Amino acid sequence: MHFLRRNRRLILQEKNRKREIRESNLKDTDSSYLRLPISLDGEITGEDDLTIEGRVHGKINLKQNNLIIEPNAVVEAEIYVHNIIIRGKVEGNLYASGKVTIEKEGQLVGDISASRISIMEGAQFKGSVKMTSSQ
Repeated sequence: MHFLRRNRRLILQEKNRKREIRESNLKDTDSSYLRLPISLDGEITGEDDLTIEGRVHGKINLKQNNLIIEPNAVVEAEIYVHNIIIRGKVEGNLYASGKVTIEKEGQLVGDISASRISIMEGAQFKGSVKMTSSQ
């Protein structure tokens, strides 16, 4: 499953089918949004920053972009990003070329590979950390 952003619409490409997410599920910013009650199973790739408020299961590949996991979001995925802010629940390994931030309401079960990390008081983290050189 791949996402393309065109004229404030997010297009899901799944094999030979296309499904369009209504504009009411997107906010008017430079980022793309997956809002509740959207639930996705598959791979997300793209060239925009992404904010997730729904459920995602699979793989997220936004190596040059930023990802925000909002408080109501539940994500089970292997994640490749530049920077990530976790306010919701994430299960899976994170690979960030920039910074991983787990805010006080955030939960992460998985390993982190990043050049910078920030885990705020009250955040929950279970896993290991591998520090990499900044790029």
